[in-house]
Amino acid sequence: MNIRSKINFKELLIDILAMFIGSFIYSVAINTFTLPNLIVPGGVIGIATVIHSFTQWPVGTVSLILTVPLFFASLKILGKKTTLKILGASVVFFLMTDVTAPFLPQYTENILVAAIFGGVIGGLGLGIMIIRGITTGGTDLLAQIISHYIHALSYGMTLTAVDAIIVVFAAIVFQDLSSMLYAAITIYITGIVIDKVSNGFDSAKLVQIITEKPEEISKTIMTRMDRGVTLIESRGAYTGKNREMVFIVVKRYELQRLKRIVREFDPGAFIIIGEVSEVLGEGFKEDKDENA
Repeated sequence: MNIRSKINFKELLIDILAMFIGSFIYSVAINTFTLPNLIVPGGVIGIATVIHSFTQWPVGTVSLILTVPLFFASLKILGKKTTLKILGASVVFFLMTDVTAPFLPQYTENILVAAIFGGVIGGLGLGIMIIRGITTGGTDLLAQIISHYIHALSYGMTLTAVDAIIVVFAAIVFQDLSSMLYAAITIYITGIVIDKVSNGFDSAKLVQIITEKPEEISKTIMTRMDRGVTLIESRGAYTGKNREMVFIVVKRYELQRLKRIVREFDPGAFIIIGEVSEVLGEGFKEDKDENA
């Protein structure tokens, strides 16, 4: 087994471990805190929570069924390889909720406490998976599809809007405004914890890659990640050799995916990762004139 194969196998094992651990932690948030209190945590899990309240159908199974149409759309937009990865993660993520449900305790003493801990524990589970670049489908996938067609809407903006619609829908169905407010608390806390777990509160990462294979890496980044890349001429002070440095800015959840691409072509590449407080331009936030 060569070095690249060993690295890929190790990365795969870590991904699988993160998938199962993250899914289990998130299932605790659902089965122990949000579901028993009918708190809708957004996403397809939120829709499944509403359906479960009337039918008692398993939340995970319902969520997976609701996601199936999105997989067919993803095949056309994101490609077969990416879709199969998302499908695998989704099966583990959603079915873990059903498998663990009979064994987890249900907390119903204080709905505010349930909303807070549901958000903290749910964010921790999702954050562990996002660190490894694992996408679980659901409204995450829907947001990617929508933002693919409507470029004016960012991924984050689309995801927030979809979750807001689901929460409002649940409040109307339950005829309970307080359920919407508790759901908002859970979703807000989940977002904060996800950010904290998966690289802090930064909006983006500046990555500089010094490698022997800049062309292969940059082309793969542009193809697989749909990100612009800049090649900068550089020269090693010790060796005196001229080479090109790969310069790119990515969103926090794309960082692990970028690292994998670099290791695939050049395990010995030198990678510098810096914090970015704000990014303006295509694929990120649009520059708005404050005086307009």
